[in-house]
Amino acid sequence: VVINILNNAQEAILTNGRKDGFVSISLEVNEEFATILIQDNGGGISDEIISKIFDPYFTTKHQTQGTGLGLYMSKQIIETSMNGQLNAKNSKEGAMFMIKIPKVIRS
Repeated sequence: VVINILNNAQEAILTNGRKDGFVSISLEVNEEFATILIQDNGGGISDEIISKIFDPYFTTKHQTQGTGLGLYMSKQIIETSMNGQLNAKNSKEGAMFMIKIPKVIRS
């Protein structure tokens, strides 16, 4: 999931010609959840499509470059298989993805 989001961020940065491109990753852990926040400065996700990015087969890429399954499968993995949440929104400079998963407590 993280690699998919990082690949998408890299592509956005390169597509938008950012010479100062960056991706930041932060981790916050509390008693119940681990939250990974991934942010880039690739220009963000247009308001017209942000509600569709997790839909199956939705892609902004040419047919030969993407299937539209990356973010859909990422959401399924986090939410269905890991009982977590995967959300996206725009920040000032780009996209921000938040992965929130329950902590596994082992005894």
